[in-house]
Amino acid sequence: MNIILASQSPRRLYLLQAAGFDVEVCPSDIDEAAQAGESALTMTLRLCKEKAEAYRVVDAKLPVVAADTLVAVGDEILGQPKDLMDAKAMIQKLSGQQHQVHTAVCVRLADTYNTKTVTTMVTFRPIGDKEIDVYLQHNDILDKAGAYAIQGGASRFITAIEGSLDNVIGLPVTDTMVLIEQLKRDAGLAYEV
Repeated sequence: MNIILASQSPRRLYLLQAAGFDVEVCPSDIDEAAQAGESALTMTLRLCKEKAEAYRVVDAKLPVVAADTLVAVGDEILGQPKDLMDAKAMIQKLSGQQHQVHTAVCVRLADTYNTKTVTTMVTFRPIGDKEIDVYLQHNDILDKAGAYAIQGGASRFITAIEGSLDNVIGLPVTDTMVLIEQLKRDAGLAYEV
């Protein structure tokens, strides 16, 4: 099945391709700054819908998949780090803590939208500054919420995961497939992956 991915995330592309989709990548360019008083859940939902809306529909039968992932420690939102100093500060905040990884997915078919937010709880063991520095030297993290990739070097920091691993990588695949199936069924289109 063909879909449009409104994201340049190689991790989302890989997850969708591994699930059997033929994916056309068409990233959306939107302002991803937080709005005053916005929670991580509200922000991820708003951003994924804005990303889906920003894509100009060429084929109304092709689903557009947009997503946004944020890490939160309590009420503090950790998006993508600005630089390595910001990344180090994020990993220090996550050290020895349980945090939430929120991914909101928006699937658009013509002018109809279907959204869902998935939250996974992740716990990091305590991490010393020297270990953080080594991690930052050897891992590409500037495009990753919370400055880490669970499928990379940060896996050694994790002591527990409650929920979807795909969600932490950047896209809850099963939930995304259900959203696509629902929209296509409602539109009277055949669903095949």
